[in-house]
Amino acid sequence: MLRIIILAIVAALLIWVMGSNLMTAYEQKKYPAIGELVDVNGENMNIYTKGNGDNTVVLLSGLGTAAPVLDFEPLINEMAKTNKVVVVEPFGYGWSDVTNKERTVENIVEEIRIALTKSNLPGPYILMPHSISGIYSMYFANKYPEEEKAIVGIDPTLPEALDYFDETAPTMPEILSYVAPTGIARFALNIDPEGF
Repeated sequence: MLRIIILAIVAALLIWVMGSNLMTAYEQKKYPAIGELVDVNGENMNIYTKGNGDNTVVLLSGLGTAAPVLDFEPLINEMAKTNKVVVVEPFGYGWSDVTNKERTVENIVEEIRIALTKSNLPGPYILMPHSISGIYSMYFANKYPEEEKAIVGIDPTLPEALDYFDETAPTMPEILSYVAPTGIARFALNIDPEGF
């Protein structure tokens, strides 16, 4: 009897995981990218542009922002009245692909630069980072000062923040990379859609 219960639970979990992955594939086709997918090192990165103006403002999202283009929408709409506004969705965010390339500041900044270049968006840029992108923007400005006009932070993370708060750098538990494809987030969303 215990064996039957265990097999039933395993079967239900497998069906759930397969169903969740099928729904993900369906949703990716149902909701195409808002923006332009550009090839960056063999993978697609989403770049969204709106407005015209003398300034090119590049919005960079914080850590864990699911869809930066949607998250920044009210700000984009207001700023695009007088500026060219660009949202770069780094790998793993929004409609951009996931990558296996190490997520270092150097790699992320280079990928952003490649995407901007391939989208025919020349600098110098006004970088507008939120949260962790403050670190990327500072690196960008120090390494490529001729490509940056200004940095306007939206509650940006600064290099000295960890020392100031006497904290260690946060890390993502490795188990989460295995949990994501299981559909647990979809399950949680179905349990409490208003909470999410």
